[in-house]
Amino acid sequence: MQKKIEKQIVEFAKDTGLTERREIVHGTLYVKLHEEKECDTFHRAIRTFYKDQINNEGGVNMYAVGDEFAFDFVPEDREAPVFVEPYSEEIYSGKEMMDPTDIDKGVWSEFAEEELMNNIPEDVDTMLDLMNDAEEGR
Repeated sequence: MQKKIEKQIVEFAKDTGLTERREIVHGTLYVKLHEEKECDTFHRAIRTFYKDQINNEGGVNMYAVGDEFAFDFVPEDREAPVFVEPYSEEIYSGKEMMDPTDIDKGVWSEFAEEELMNNIPEDVDTMLDLMNDAEEGR
């Protein structure tokens, strides 16, 4: 991404008043918001700015990264279907209501846990024994 465009995006992010910190790294905008619940508002604002001022055939994808949010500027056909034009509270793709805690972390079984416990390094095993002894008052 050109430095001029990156500067425009960072300045816009600052001017929204929603961000504490903002930085572009390898074409991705990373922001720390004052309030995380404003992520959708900021996403909508940065997307509108990007489409109106920089690339009307582009889009913006948002990802949560720790306590920050990452925004990728992508071609329109690679944009996640979060926004439906014209935007309407009644019409949406369903992603707006996605619960970020509802993430499939794979299948976990008692067998996997047993195998994990069988392969604990000795120093961790010793530490667990010491913790158990401390709890029992030994």
